[in-house]
Amino acid sequence: MPNGFQKKVGSTLVLACLFSSNCFLAAPMKKEADAWSRPKSDRKFGNWEEVFSRPTRLEVIAFLTGYVFTGPSILIDRENPKTPEDQKREQWVPALSYLVKHPENGYFLLDSGVPSIDSENRCDFSLIGPLFNAPCRSEKGRDSAGQLDALKISNQQLNFVLVSHLHWDHIGGMEALRKRGPVRVLISEEEAEDASRAFGVFHGYSSKALSFDFDLSILKKDQFFEMPILGSVHDLYGDGSVWIIAAHGHTEGELAVLLNASSGPILFTFDSSHLKAGFENEIPPGATVDKKKSVDIIRRMNLFSKTFPQVKVVYGHEPTQWKKEPTISLAK
Repeated sequence: MPNGFQKKVGSTLVLACLFSSNCFLAAPMKKEADAWSRPKSDRKFGNWEEVFSRPTRLEVIAFLTGYVFTGPSILIDRENPKTPEDQKREQWVPALSYLVKHPENGYFLLDSGVPSIDSENRCDFSLIGPLFNAPCRSEKGRDSAGQLDALKISNQQLNFVLVSHLHWDHIGGMEALRKRGPVRVLISEEEAEDASRAFGVFHGYSSKALSFDFDLSILKKDQFFEMPILGSVHDLYGDGSVWIIAAHGHTEGELAVLLNASSGPILFTFDSSHLKAGFENEIPPGATVDKKKSVDIIRRMNLFSKTFPQVKVVYGHEPTQWKKEPTISLAK
């Protein structure tokens, strides 16, 4: 059980699980999945200097899908002596989805953000029935499906949704996306395995959030290789444009992403580091399945950003990093 969730749910969640099937179900992970097969490329990279010398003209737009109300039990380790006092509180934090356009391979999403809203502009979510409710607010059309509609980008044009991990605020937008047509989800092998296990709710997985009908592709462990500083990575297209980083710790298969854009490289920490304060002070999230791994990847990414100061770091849920506009261009 992850450290943060253990403190939060305790015996109450165990009792709730005994009277609910939600702890056992992980339907999409049980369906047939295929291994991700990237386009063939003879290009190989041995260091980041070489990678950054060959950027790709990527276009990146951030969708601010909504806000979630949460605190240090999830966002940052309250007990860590380096945790700032002003971060030891509940707060509204942004939930993002990112649209990426590759010049040759077209569009894909990084995460899908929070779900569509109800009549009161709420997108609240619960792990088990009414228990452990996560308050969520948004506006009409702010979900990733609505913003794609506004840009006139269909699911047919969307190659896949690369999901950092399978928690609801990162895949809550999948239901609305699926209503637009078939959609493919790409996740790590470790994440698929963990979300498929019984009692996955203890690691923050909800059967409701995982129940949407989508096609599944898996990034196999043997598709990753070692690169300096960051460790285990995967060159998604084989051209050095999109790098997937094994950022395990918050979940078993958490991923971070590095985009080697012409306007400058962008590192998305996702929930391996929710907040700027956690990243800069090398503090793990409040909720982890492996705190040691979590600290290790934060230290690696922090060192990476210091070694290559041209890299823009985009944190998982940092409130100060986003304005209220529904879409923000990160790269052109």
